[in-house]
Amino acid sequence: MNLTACSLAKNGRVFSGRPKQGRDEQTRRRKLMWPVKTKVPHARRIGTRLVTIVLLAIAANLSVSAASIESFIEGLGSRSVSVRADSRQSLRVAGAAAVPFLIRATEAEDAIMRWEAVNLLGILGDPRATNAVFRVATTDLDVHARWRANWALVRLDDGSCIPRLLAALNGEDPAVAWNSAVSLSLFGTVEAVPALHRGLSAEGWRPWEAVNALGRVWNDETPARLMAVLKTAPENVRKEAALSLGRIGGKLALEGLLDALRGDPSSEVRWRAAMMLGRIGDEGIATALVLIHKTEEDSTVLEQIDRAIERLMDSP
Repeated sequence: MNLTACSLAKNGRVFSGRPKQGRDEQTRRRKLMWPVKTKVPHARRIGTRLVTIVLLAIAANLSVSAASIESFIEGLGSRSVSVRADSRQSLRVAGAAAVPFLIRATEAEDAIMRWEAVNLLGILGDPRATNAVFRVATTDLDVHARWRANWALVRLDDGSCIPRLLAALNGEDPAVAWNSAVSLSLFGTVEAVPALHRGLSAEGWRPWEAVNALGRVWNDETPARLMAVLKTAPENVRKEAALSLGRIGGKLALEGLLDALRGDPSSEVRWRAAMMLGRIGDEGIATALVLIHKTEEDSTVLEQIDRAIERLMDSP
């Protein structure tokens, strides 16, 4: 068989074609002639088409129509997770053009839409959204929308947020003052601590918010107050108190966490206490954990105790 540069023998068959160098050159030219295709994440058929339309509009240097953006905004309030995900992606691609529509959506009646709106405004990072996000963080009646707005507010802050929050903290509206204290905790502002301490004895959702916030900002009185919460509060608040004490650290925190690990009736609280002891303890704490391990029966708690002991024994 006479093989030339234009033929290839494989498995007894002869294939003819261009030399490899020629084929590579042709492929290179073809790639230069045609734009690279944009890969769209897997989504439902309708959502994929919407995202593709937006991507093509951007690629063609065209603006996304207001009607399209309005339809994506409407999708943010859908009870379908996939529809919300498609709308979210489309609005992210639309970018700055979507910001005025998202700002209006922060005033929607639907709490899910408000959450989605402040979430996207935080992702996009456009300073035009700061006032709207500030309003949601300090006045919204839905705790989930407020908390996402707090996250977005930190991302959007231009230096004006802390002074405005401090003014609201000392204002006449008690609800706005409370929400401002929680927001200030994300900025590490200690002026919020007295209000957060008062929130520990409040009703409803506020004790959990207070305990969570005090894991970010605290003073010398905070560990003792959280130890009291760890003994008497409902389970969901005790769980958060264990985590916050672990973030604060110190002698009182170690004592409170050991007491919780030894005697709290909730395994959810106990494993969190064990985990935080592994982060802030020492070899002496490791010895105490070995003894507790002998009487503990819950598998998740035992696993966290083992990890804590290993971590403490390996630390310098």
